[in-house]
Amino acid sequence: MIKSLRGVSSSKFLLLTLTFLILTDLFVVLDIPILRQFSGFIFLTFVPGFLILAILKLDKLGMVEKIVLSVGLSISFVMLFGLLVNYLSLAVGYTKPLSTFPMLTSFGIATIILAAFAYRRNKDITLSFPRLGLTVREKLLLIIPSLFPLLSIIGMRLMNTTDNNFLLMLLLLLIPAYVIFIAVYQSKVPERLYPAFTYLIGISILLLLSLRSNHILGADILESYYIFQTTLDQMYWSIPTPSLLNSLLSISLLPSIYQIFIRINPEYLYKLFFPVLCSVLPLVVYVIARKYVGSFYAFLTSFLLMSQVAFLWTAGDAHTVLAILFCALAIMVHFHDGINEFAGRLFFLVFAVSSVVTHYSTTYVFFFMLLSTWIGTQVLYWIHLRWKGRTASTQSITTGTELNDSFPSDKLVNRTIQDPTHMADKGTSSSARRGTSMTIILLFFVVIFLWHSQITGAAFDNAVNLIFRTLKSMNQSFLIEAKGSEVRGAFGQMDLPTIPQQMRFYFHWLTVIFILVGGLSIAVRYKRAVAYPYSEHIKATFLESKFELEYFAMSAACGFILTSAVVLPYISATYNMERTYFQSLTVLSPYFVICGMMIARWLRIRPYLIILPILIPFFMSVTGTTYQLFNVPASIVLNSTGTEYEHIYISDEESSAAKWLAQNYRGSTVYTDYAQGPRILASQGGISRFRTRESVIAEYRRGNNIDGYIYLFYPAVVKGEAPLTSYARMDIVALPELLATRNEIYTNESVEIYR
Repeated sequence: MIKSLRGVSSSKFLLLTLTFLILTDLFVVLDIPILRQFSGFIFLTFVPGFLILAILKLDKLGMVEKIVLSVGLSISFVMLFGLLVNYLSLAVGYTKPLSTFPMLTSFGIATIILAAFAYRRNKDITLSFPRLGLTVREKLLLIIPSLFPLLSIIGMRLMNTTDNNFLLMLLLLLIPAYVIFIAVYQSKVPERLYPAFTYLIGISILLLLSLRSNHILGADILESYYIFQTTLDQMYWSIPTPSLLNSLLSISLLPSIYQIFIRINPEYLYKLFFPVLCSVLPLVVYVIARKYVGSFYAFLTSFLLMSQVAFLWTAGDAHTVLAILFCALAIMVHFHDGINEFAGRLFFLVFAVSSVVTHYSTTYVFFFMLLSTWIGTQVLYWIHLRWKGRTASTQSITTGTELNDSFPSDKLVNRTIQDPTHMADKGTSSSARRGTSMTIILLFFVVIFLWHSQITGAAFDNAVNLIFRTLKSMNQSFLIEAKGSEVRGAFGQMDLPTIPQQMRFYFHWLTVIFILVGGLSIAVRYKRAVAYPYSEHIKATFLESKFELEYFAMSAACGFILTSAVVLPYISATYNMERTYFQSLTVLSPYFVICGMMIARWLRIRPYLIILPILIPFFMSVTGTTYQLFNVPASIVLNSTGTEYEHIYISDEESSAAKWLAQNYRGSTVYTDYAQGPRILASQGGISRFRTRESVIAEYRRGNNIDGYIYLFYPAVVKGEAPLTSYARMDIVALPELLATRNEIYTNESVEIYR
């Protein structure tokens, strides 16, 4: 294992594991504050995964790989094993499997079994654990980034209480300044510190939105929280009605199990739980990229990922980012040379299955990515081997000699086309030898079909409907008006009245162009950049190691998927393009720095002088820093004004009003004046969306009988206006007429309720 502090015998390791298990159970049963939260979180997030790694004896893995795999495997284990316990308990007539005693018992038994296997597998081996042993220089280099999470926490506390964003602006200026500092002095920065830099920056960014407000912020996350509350209250997981969100274990069963162990305010658990888990995603991308571009440029690659809107909004779209984490982990284990074939295939399937039960559309994108990769790899192998066969035949005719074993015969070519991994050991790494087999892809599809079609239902039907409507709308592929708002905005079809908006638009496109040019430069330098059959004698030029043929095919597959999502009108209008792009970056992000490296070689300057002038302004634009510098109140993180704040922020008054209504609710329909209204009532008051309507004025104008409660939010109550944005659909001109015959039964500074 990792070079260690001291070796620990397997018997001592078993004893330590069992001791920690017993202590965790005691802390949970006795409900000891802090100790319960700390031990419960560590137990669920690291222990199962670490024991699985110990069982498989993956000694060639570094510390970073072990950490991210431990987290990924542990989350998968908690979800999948929790689902098994849930179903078995219900099958034998026990209706509360998610109560404390069955959870402690089942996870305790599972941990003992895993620990026993780990002991047996490592009986004669001394296990080792990481030792930091930081030098004075390393400690000095870590001082500033270690302050980033603290600045994020204290700064957001200050922002929530006093509307003072000074510390937050300091943080968002320090992060790019430190990245520049690291770039300038990279020769003096030890490689092992880059993962620490990556994690500290990532968790600091993720905490910003999650700590904003005392309540959950976002759209789907509000409905997800309602489903989580329902699961926690009934103490078992089920699908009461087929819907897209009800099929996701990540938003219901997973946080419910964590809540049973750590027991904190459920809303704070939901706000902080997902960002903390997803904070390892940049580390996964770092590990993937480091193999090809080295540690420093892998750090810049991960920083590109952390500069995306989707990453910044993890707290508001948690299940999507968690599913992308599983997809990234599957890609990482597939191409990592330190993981043997059995473990690689096992982990790949585990993470693929975990993505299925985490988020539906992310899974579909991943499936099409794998299928396209397999097809592309087959084509590339066929081209290479056929070309090599023709070369061999030509040489045989020219020299008058027979074809020898140095070249593939037609029989061997045909056999290799059927199984590309047969020939991949010629000049490729162990990961390439594994290959993405059609068997794995078919198994993946079977799991998708069983879960989303036969067990949960709605998501698979939705996917079929999406494909049908996409094919039906093919004749509108080149009409920009038929595209979604994100695509129209990307092609400049929306107004950009301010300088910060223009900066964000142009720097976003520069990052996309850099990725495209980087990919094309690899294609042009194919022989020296890609490991294809019989290319072992050709050395890589500027890369740490060549891209596997399959990785190159996967990159092309991502490009194909992104292009299709832009061209096909119905997809671009119904699915969030930002998600697809963010998911593709787990594969494509190394090409961004490769483009910078190629331009720098041509200009004979340091690559960071090309990369950072694009990356830093892009980061500042996405985080809202440039908007703030130009006095444009755009970001909810940095402002208590502006469109984003008014339509996403949930105040304590709105939460209190929703809770009051839930307590005095008599079963009638609740009408709101706000598109987010039903979601807020569900998350804050526990009122089902089946009992709510989002536009009371629209219902009134259609002549429908408004028989129930009317819940008016901040814009109508305080400002007397209706912002014309995608967040709200109300015209308050007719509001006085509607309210003339109603009685006001509740009011506070932000909400009015009528009956």
